[in-house]
Amino acid sequence: MIWKIVFVAFLAVGVLGEYQLSEIQRQQYRDMLKAQCKKNGAEDKVEEVQEVMKTFAQCVMGLFDVNALKREIEEAKPNGALDEVFKKYCAKSPQLKSCIHSLTAGVAPCMDQTAREHIASANNATDQLIDFVCFKDGDRIALFIAEGGPECFQEKSGPIRACVDKVKSSVSSIEAAQILSLGDQCGKYDELTTCIVKALEECSTPTPANMAESLFRYVRNGTPCKNQ
Repeated sequence: MIWKIVFVAFLAVGVLGEYQLSEIQRQQYRDMLKAQCKKNGAEDKVEEVQEVMKTFAQCVMGLFDVNALKREIEEAKPNGALDEVFKKYCAKSPQLKSCIHSLTAGVAPCMDQTAREHIASANNATDQLIDFVCFKDGDRIALFIAEGGPECFQEKSGPIRACVDKVKSSVSSIEAAQILSLGDQCGKYDELTTCIVKALEECSTPTPANMAESLFRYVRNGTPCKNQ
C-alpha cells in the first residue's frame, strides 16, 4: 500500500517538474504511467489520467510560486518574520488538500484494487502531513528553518541517501515491494525513518532531527501502520 502511494507521488512530482525536465525524462514519466495503466487494465484511461495530473500541477503551482516563497523566506530571516510568511501560505492548506485529493481520485483507474482501497488512507496521511507542517499557522516549519533545518538536511544528504539505498537494496523490485505484507511495509518505513533521524542527530542543533522524528511518527499514525 505504502509503495503504491509513493509511486503516485513520484509521478506527481514528475508532473510538477515538467517544465524543468528534458523531453527524454518527460517521456520516461509518460511510459511509466502507460505501463501502470496497462497493468491494471486501464490503458484507455492514460490520457484522462495525464490530464488529471496536469490539473494537479496547475492547482499546486497556482497556490505556490516556489521562487517567490524562497525569496520571501530569505527576506524574512533577518527580521525574524518567518512565522508571517508561513502563516500566509498555510492559510492555503485547504486548497492544497483539495488538489491532492483530486489527484488521488483521478489516478485511481490506473491503480490496482488494493491501492484503490487505500486511497482514503493516503489522503489522510497527506492531510496529516500538511496539518503537521502548518500547526499553529506554520510555527513548526518556521522554527525548522530558523534552526538550520534545510542546511542540516543538505549537510547530511549523503547519509540520508545511503539510508534510502539500504532500504531499496533490500527489496529487489517495485513488484516485490508491492507484495510485502503490511507489517513488512511498515517495518521498511520504520527502518528508513530511523536511519534518517540518526543521520540528522549529527547536526550541530537537535531541532532538525527532533522535528523529523515527530513528523515521521505523525505521518505513520495517519496510515494503517498505526496499529502495527
